Amino acid sequence: MSDNEKNESALDKSLDDMMSNEKNTDNKDDKKAKIKESSTVLYKLQLNELKELLEKEKQKSLRLLADYQNLEKQTVARINARGDKIILDFLTVYEDFIRAKNAYEKEGGNVGSLNGIIKNMESILDHYQVKPIEAEGKKLDPKLHEVVQEIEDPNHEEGTIVKEIAKGYIIRDEVIKYSKVCVSKKLIKK
Repeated sequence: MSDNEKNESALDKSLDDMMSNEKNTDNKDDKKAKIKESSTVLYKLQLNELKELLEKEKQKSLRLLADYQNLEKQTVARINARGDKIILDFLTVYEDFIRAKNAYEKEGGNVGSLNGIIKNMESILDHYQVKPIEAEGKKLDPKLHEVVQEIEDPNHEEGTIVKEIAKGYIIRDEVIKYSKVCVSKKLIKK
């Protein structure tokens, strides 16, 4: 082998080695790229799983919050219902005091102490936002008044409350006790 042939052979070998190294480098780069790609895919899958888990937990916490708020509303409603029952009982006693005062006044008795008690009771009712329903002379409102009698009355328009039999009350804009009333009706001509 001549020197030229030796040099060519060495050059070919060198080129082969370089090509081989490039292939190895390309293989390494491909492997690294594949590893990065598979890691990215894995991270994306994990991220999606975590997002789903987070959404489930978020929905669960929203349901728990809604359940708590419903329970709170029910508890307040039960307390208000119990309170309304107590206030109804209190109203009965209050009305008894008013009837007693009116009876003593008719007989000429001293009603000063009864007036003091009634004033105290009225301040308690006011504190709990209990208001009497206006009735006499007003138009009948079925949401506030209960008709117990109809009276032919030429002096009033039909459906006007002529007399209040029992006082009605509202609390927090809700009727706690309906007014029992007599209303006027049209005169029947014979």
